[in-house]
Amino acid sequence: SATLAPLPSAAAGLGEGGLPEGAAQFSRVIKVRAQLKSVAKRVTEQPDDITKEEWDKIDDFLRTVYSAGNDMKVISKGIFDPSKKEKADEDIKLLQKVVQAAQKPVAQKDAKGFSAIATKADGLFEDFLDQLRDVPDEL
Repeated sequence: SATLAPLPSAAAGLGEGGLPEGAAQFSRVIKVRAQLKSVAKRVTEQPDDITKEEWDKIDDFLRTVYSAGNDMKVISKGIFDPSKKEKADEDIKLLQKVVQAAQKPVAQKDAKGFSAIATKADGLFEDFLDQLRDVPDEL
């Protein structure tokens, strides 16, 4: 069975030395979102195979997801439409609250609870990324 090993810390920003401010953060946010999806998939599909060590790694990974919120704050500084900026900031706050809430099901090794929260977090990532688009919805 596959074990969960988060990629080398997304917070470290490996291989991103040459990216401008905002681009490195964007790259990390995309990576963290992808990691969260794969962690949630594993938890959902093989809940009985997850060891205590894996749950501990998931708990550590939640800190990485939370810190992605800080990267998102840097990215959102580039949003000039006030309503989109407000919505993006709301998504970031909610994401960080949702990640904090995920600690409870992780501590209880509650796969269903964690999966529900991971789905909510993914929706917040999606909505945040939507705020970055400058193309009108009508097109």
